[in-house]
Amino acid sequence: MERRRYPRFELKVNAKYDIVNSKELSLSSRTVNISAEGICFECDKALKPGILVNLEVSLDDKSAPVKLIGEIKWSQEIKAPGMTNKKILHGVKLVSVQESDENRFLKYYCDRMVEKLSHYLDKM
Repeated sequence: MERRRYPRFELKVNAKYDIVNSKELSLSSRTVNISAEGICFECDKALKPGILVNLEVSLDDKSAPVKLIGEIKWSQEIKAPGMTNKKILHGVKLVSVQESDENRFLKYYCDRMVEKLSHYLDKM
């Protein structure tokens, strides 16, 4: 059963993450999709559900990355044909976003929704 409250839209952009209160350096990753209250990203490292992560996501708007804090809700290993190393998908529920970044993130999300709806309505 689908538990999401908001639709997800594909968003494949560069991102960085680190574990909250960890001394590890930020690691590179790539987003897969977004919703109004969550994000899915892929990386090389498995993260356990419940871990809090800092995310920096580079939106397509040529501005500085938005900074988000989220909780890992699920992880799934993926291995596509031809891939030599494994990737891990992580589903993240956003728990904290700076107000200025929140406005940019939600505007970006809403713009994607309008694009998707416009495309759908054009087909009718």
